[in-house]
Amino acid sequence: MKTLVRSYSEEQGDFRRITKFITDNYHHFRTNSTMTLPRFVDWKYGLYSSKTSDPAFLENNATLWFDGFGRLVAVLISEDGDSSFSILTVEGYRFLFEEILRWAVDNWGSRSEKMSVELTEYQRREIEIVQRNGFRSVWTFCTRFFDLSAELEERRSIDDGFEIIDMETTPEYREQRILRSNAFEGKTHVSDSELEHQLKFYNNTHRSPIYNPWTDLCVKFRDGRHVAGCEALIDAWNSTADIERVCTHSEFRRRGFAKALIIECLHRLKEMGFKTAGITGFGKEAIKLYGSLGASEKMESFIFELGSR
Repeated sequence: MKTLVRSYSEEQGDFRRITKFITDNYHHFRTNSTMTLPRFVDWKYGLYSSKTSDPAFLENNATLWFDGFGRLVAVLISEDGDSSFSILTVEGYRFLFEEILRWAVDNWGSRSEKMSVELTEYQRREIEIVQRNGFRSVWTFCTRFFDLSAELEERRSIDDGFEIIDMETTPEYREQRILRSNAFEGKTHVSDSELEHQLKFYNNTHRSPIYNPWTDLCVKFRDGRHVAGCEALIDAWNSTADIERVCTHSEFRRRGFAKALIIECLHRLKEMGFKTAGITGFGKEAIKLYGSLGASEKMESFIFELGSR
């Protein structure tokens, strides 16, 4: 069948085109891809170091496939500009998966020693294809789905001297960035100059069309420090959200702060009228924590890797 392949183009409106592609096919992609709307929006608005160093990052890291009628039917995306990628195909064009996989190997394989792709447990056909092409499963992770129409676990109280805040009423992004530097990067100290540089780029995510400061939450200590955080990124068209960036400062772990925040976030999403929410855990502790919160469903996913090239 006839297809047209071209690189991503801001000028041709591809950001809006792909977001519509993802939201219009939400139920298919929810189980047949790990690339959610929040992850794709972060691909554009999350200005991390791998992106700011490449002025053509967007154009170089997404490729689109169109059918003979000019309709978008598949997208290949590298989130970080390396050899890790995601492939999205609409249901009727899943047969393109192997062609796209080989295109990625041929065109992006030289970027790093190893290539990787994420697949869900429901993508049995795609799993067979990647294995046939030399990829091997190296990691398993889990997504939990919450039915917000059901009764949720009650909101939790937290230790004296701590409070839950949101970035709408208490926009302390500087303190939040210090927390994330510690939790995600292991930094015990961030200089003022480094922090200002980080905020210049990281706060660009607040310009995204799915950012909601009322569901951007932190636990704040009486001394002003932020000690835990999470953020819900929203797909309003499908009445759902993904809870992302769950973290706890290294000095305040195992005190129930993350659990209290996630429960608070779920309640806020329910109050906004959303039907479902998802949260993904990559490590054993995160998977165990999210599994204790009363999720109605779970989905396993796998990272498949192709060895040194």
